[in-house]
Amino acid sequence: MKKHGSALFSLSLGSIMVASMFGNLEAAKLSDVINNASIDGFAFGRINAVDGRDGEGVRYQFRFKPTITSGAIYGVSASAGIFFSKGSATPDNNSTENDIGGSRGQTIDSLVDRFNIGDFYITLDGKETLHTKSVVRLGQRSPGTPFNDNNLDRALGVFAENTDIGAMNFGFQWWDSWMGDDIYISLPGIDSKGAGIGNNVFMVYVKSGADFTKETGLSYNLWYAGIHRWVNAMVFGDIAYSANFGNQNLTFTGQVSYTSMANQPYIYSGSANLRGLFGGHNAGGMLPTGQQDWYAKDRGMYNIRVDYKYNFTQASDEEGGAGKVVGFFGASAGFAGSFGDGYGTIIDNTGGLKLGGHLWNSYAGTEANGFGILGVGGFKNSSIIVPYVRAEMGYKKFSTALDVAYIDTSHFFYLQKGSRGNNLNQTGLLYNNANFVKAASFFDVALSATYKFTSSINMFAAYGYALGNPQFGRFRFQVNYVF
Repeated sequence: MKKHGSALFSLSLGSIMVASMFGNLEAAKLSDVINNASIDGFAFGRINAVDGRDGEGVRYQFRFKPTITSGAIYGVSASAGIFFSKGSATPDNNSTENDIGGSRGQTIDSLVDRFNIGDFYITLDGKETLHTKSVVRLGQRSPGTPFNDNNLDRALGVFAENTDIGAMNFGFQWWDSWMGDDIYISLPGIDSKGAGIGNNVFMVYVKSGADFTKETGLSYNLWYAGIHRWVNAMVFGDIAYSANFGNQNLTFTGQVSYTSMANQPYIYSGSANLRGLFGGHNAGGMLPTGQQDWYAKDRGMYNIRVDYKYNFTQASDEEGGAGKVVGFFGASAGFAGSFGDGYGTIIDNTGGLKLGGHLWNSYAGTEANGFGILGVGGFKNSSIIVPYVRAEMGYKKFSTALDVAYIDTSHFFYLQKGSRGNNLNQTGLLYNNANFVKAASFFDVALSATYKFTSSINMFAAYGYALGNPQFGRFRFQVNYVF
């Protein structure tokens, strides 16, 4: 009886010890969730003023986007992000009179203003449990693709990547519901508050790993996507080679993007205008030119550029130590153009494209100019060329740059002031009756300066002027915080 009692006691004690061990393990894991949590994101405040023959207006804009990620338990973590945005960076015939937004805090009275949850997803990292450098994210988040604005676009779906092979990382994404910011803030997107797009997106990609690029100087990034009932193929390719010569660096980059539209494209959306944008199943939507075949079916663009940089160094205090970089001089030159019957090839108007110029693809609120799929490059028989150069230099915390580009395009989105009169041939209305789309030919010249208070906080000021048709200037002052 004593032996049985002793065995029972030992078993009970063992069970308690095992339970305590697992309890301590779970407690330790739970503490990891809190202790290993991280936060990243950005905040900025800026003022923008537009003046000149073809533009006017002043606006403030404030934006705050932090994302908190928990520590991982067995490779599983959770992320949630807040998105606050108020005001506009692209004034068009308006003023700052109401930018304070009331006496008790900002009101959300515009469809482009937001204060809500942006990112909300879980991450499954296979490194700890499966011994593979595979990461899968499930939920809603910024997609992180060269087709998108990866601060503002959002998608709900699956995002997977494997980096086991240093020379070739690969992955795929599937979106069930999504929205591009350039699409949403255009009239077809915002006639229904909070509208999304239900055309499923599937994409695959292969790209070079960071270590491979560091060792060889070669980088590549190849993506293929299809959008159900809208796009048969959306392709993006980027290849670059970088060589170092002492304090000097020279980089050659080539980029190409191509989109083939589906036969009789259709957009599944809560927005009636988006549903009817391509005619056919028109459900109270709009046709930008009044004709169902207004859009380009096969669109293409390319961009080639070369970048040079010389680093100024200061001798190290340590014997045999490497010199410390205290300044630099840089120069860039490139040429972007189009092929096919249009040039709206990606979801955002810029995405992963490394373009030149300052004003031409960023001054309009809809960001209609550039290479967005529903921008001006989406019109049939649209074309563009953009040669550009840039010179920059910096010393310690201060840097300055001069950008010059020449834009010649058949379709360009004008501000309201520049839309008055018939000084140029009208090529169709885009989104509303106040802004016209016309041919454009002008120089984009801008001088900018940046001062870095710390590695996280900087101050930026720039003035750019468009000389030709259209003709206007824009001043921007901005303070950034990255965390």
